[in-house]
Amino acid sequence: MNQYLRICIYFLLILALASVCVKYIRIPFKPSEWQLKSPEEVAIVDFDSAFLTVLTGDTLKLLPPDTIKVTNDTIIARSHLSCPPLFLNQLAKLHKQLRNTSQTNRNIRILHFGDSQIEGDRITAHLREAFQNKYGGSGPGLTTIYDPQRINPSVWLDSDGDWQIHSIYNRKRQLPNKAYGLMGQTASLKANSSGTFKISPSRWAEKHASHYQKVRLFIAPHTDSVVIKGTIKATEVINETLLPSDALTEINWEFEQLSPRLKFNLSSSADVHILGCALDSTNGVTVDNIALRGQSSPLLHRTNGELFKAMCEHLDIGLIIFQFGTNIIPTVAPNYNFYKVQLAKQFDLLKTFLPDVPILIIGISDAAQKTNGQIQSYDHLHKIAHAQKAIALEYDFAYFDLFNAMGGDGSIIEWSRKSPPWALTDYIHLSRKGGQEVANLLTNALWQHMSDPVKQDSSLMLTIR
Repeated sequence: MNQYLRICIYFLLILALASVCVKYIRIPFKPSEWQLKSPEEVAIVDFDSAFLTVLTGDTLKLLPPDTIKVTNDTIIARSHLSCPPLFLNQLAKLHKQLRNTSQTNRNIRILHFGDSQIEGDRITAHLREAFQNKYGGSGPGLTTIYDPQRINPSVWLDSDGDWQIHSIYNRKRQLPNKAYGLMGQTASLKANSSGTFKISPSRWAEKHASHYQKVRLFIAPHTDSVVIKGTIKATEVINETLLPSDALTEINWEFEQLSPRLKFNLSSSADVHILGCALDSTNGVTVDNIALRGQSSPLLHRTNGELFKAMCEHLDIGLIIFQFGTNIIPTVAPNYNFYKVQLAKQFDLLKTFLPDVPILIIGISDAAQKTNGQIQSYDHLHKIAHAQKAIALEYDFAYFDLFNAMGGDGSIIEWSRKSPPWALTDYIHLSRKGGQEVANLLTNALWQHMSDPVKQDSSLMLTIR
């Protein structure tokens, strides 16, 4: 059979197969019936404006409020904080829970994950103070027990012994069991050794953070007994022996004395991994600083998922604040879809571990560099912010537009020139004063959404799913 005849037969077979598919297989492919969502279905309601901002495709339009019917897909925006209906519903429940912690005897936690922008408690400390001032509670929250560089100013930590710190982002010193817990870092004590650590209130802590009454230790699965002794001054107040366990172990103590200066001694014939120490009040709200420097995400995929989930269940988490992006700034790209993929991977894990917890994404701040002898903001920052906002709203997370809340292009330069400075002269990181301003901007926006989720009138009504 020559080549032309074979081609002809193949063509006829393909044609016959296509005819059978068209006749016997129904494919709902009717472009004439396709419809794009109407403006009402994708409205972004901005209460900071006299008009409603409506997104249709790539076009933004401003329309009077009485021309828009708010639906399930409406995003409510106040003071640069954009909230999907699901988040607003979750936030309303959280608001009610926070107001009743003294009656329910709960200590509700807010986890503030972030990169070096939040390191040293520079933003979290002020968020914590604002929440505790409004809803009650005290204490600096979760901390590692091993902080040789004294990065955390909200509590003093001293340690002695064969301690090592293992961070989730340090591949050279990875833990084989991935026991990083909630904080992404673990203080480890080598087998057949003993170690001590001392906890003291810090004179640099905010007013509420300097007071704690409840101390909780979280210990990873261990193969041998762990002896824990604790003293206040020279008086022994703790003497515990933990049996071997293949699950997360929490051990906690409450003290009548406010902010006791505690010295702990731990010993075991096997390795001991301390996932964190929580210093809290007996009820109220706590805001935890979980800083992972140099990372574009919290790297949750590298931790032991079951251990992470177990720690979450012990801690009564009410809200997650997610603040990354600083380390993406040096990467110049036509678009940041790759970053959306990275974030989506982390968001999927958060949804798996904490499916009912509201999550708030803080967008990148302004950042600048020297170009041709002049200091100018990076041109591509709006692309990164757009990617962060798009993926946040896709997951029904809230999004805080920090870039524009600061003042937009060039604001980091202005912040660095204030007295005292609100930003460092690297034109990327905020100072502690700048962290306080960011905390004020965010909490003011949150209070508006919490106290008045939606204006209840006929022209502006939000229907919750």
